[in-house]
Amino acid sequence: MPEEAKKEKKPYMPPPPPEGKEVLVSVRGVDKIFTKGGETVYALNDINLDIYRGEYVSIMGPSGSGKSTLFNMVGALDRPSKGEVSVGGVSLPSLASSNLSYFRCKHIGYVFQSYNLIPWLTAMGNVMLPLTFLGTPEEEAKARAKHVLELVGLGHRLDHTPGECSGGQQQRIAVARALANDPSIILADEPTANLDQKTGQEIIQLMKDLCVSEGVTVITATHDFKMLKASDRIVWIKGGNVSKVEDVSNLDIRVGGVSESDYNE
Repeated sequence: MPEEAKKEKKPYMPPPPPEGKEVLVSVRGVDKIFTKGGETVYALNDINLDIYRGEYVSIMGPSGSGKSTLFNMVGALDRPSKGEVSVGGVSLPSLASSNLSYFRCKHIGYVFQSYNLIPWLTAMGNVMLPLTFLGTPEEEAKARAKHVLELVGLGHRLDHTPGECSGGQQQRIAVARALANDPSIILADEPTANLDQKTGQEIIQLMKDLCVSEGVTVITATHDFKMLKASDRIVWIKGGNVSKVEDVSNLDIRVGGVSESDYNE
């Protein structure tokens, strides 16, 4: 008797939100397709995901798994080939490019692994940039920039340029810049990749504290297993699909990572 063919695995579908949880980000049926040498490549394939307001989520997976592509969809940095991405009830694919740019600036803050600070501007100047883009009056922008820099522990570095700051301090400036417009979401792309272990832990704890104190939703794309303990949930991406979504409380977190069964399941 021939061996029965394996059934194709059904795409992950989010369960109903727990009581008291509000869905902030909704992803449904999202594909991202590229063409390489005449061949169709699915960077994302039928992705479905809910992210709740005020939670800390880590998107994890090996290089080429699609996690950065999903990250870019949620952050309105790219459009899906198919499917729907909504943030706060706003459909991102339906927005015109100019409206999408405004939405990004107003509602989403970004933290990058390479900091992406303007080298000739002070910490204040860098943090004021997104406020300036939104047309915030100068005095109001200065007050807001000072406030968020103090939140990240850099009230004493307002007039220092990035070159006068350590790597950890530069990433704190980047976090403050992400907070400048009081966003609903902070997207952090490998935020600890260029930092030593101690400084990386400080940045992780800072973002967790901000998630709690400021009520901002933090979404990270990362390879860094140190970020697991700070997270509320882990989204595992494999081959362009959501493999599974786990509460951190259910993971066997160990020094340097998680158990092999958690990662490979």
